[in-house]
Amino acid sequence: MSQEEPQREKALIELPEVRTTDPKWLEKLAEFYKEHRTVLLKNDAGLPIDPTKQTLVQMGRSGKLSKTQWLGVTTSLGIGMFGAYLIVAAILDPEPTSKLGLLIASGVVLVIGGGGTSVWLLTGVKPPNVRVSIQGFEIRWQD
Repeated sequence: MSQEEPQREKALIELPEVRTTDPKWLEKLAEFYKEHRTVLLKNDAGLPIDPTKQTLVQMGRSGKLSKTQWLGVTTSLGIGMFGAYLIVAAILDPEPTSKLGLLIASGVVLVIGGGGTSVWLLTGVKPPNVRVSIQGFEIRWQD
C-alpha cells in the first residue's frame, strides 16, 4: 500500500456527506452541485439511484420525492419563467418608461436567482467524476 492511499482514504472520510435517509437529501445534493463542491452521497435508504449516469431530476424520480419537494422544484421554475416574462414585457411595452432598467434587472434577478439556475441544474448537470467506494458515492468536481 503506497503512502498516497491512506491520505486518499483520510480525505474521503472528511468529505461532507449527504444521506438518502434525510428527507431533504436532494436539495442538499443540489446545493453541492450548484457550488461544484465535492460531497459523499451515502445511499443508506437503498434507493435505486446512480449519480454516474443520472441527473438530479432522474435521481429525484428514482428516490420517490414527496409532492412538497416536487412543488418546490416547480415553484422555482415558475419564478424563473415570471422573470423571463417580466424581461420580455419590459422590452416590448410600447409605453416609454423611466424604470426600464429596473424592470429588466428585476427580471434577470428572478430568472437567475429565483429558479433558473436550479431548474437548469436539476435537468441536465452531471458531475464530471463519480467514484464508488465502500462509504458511498464520492462526487467530485474538477477545479
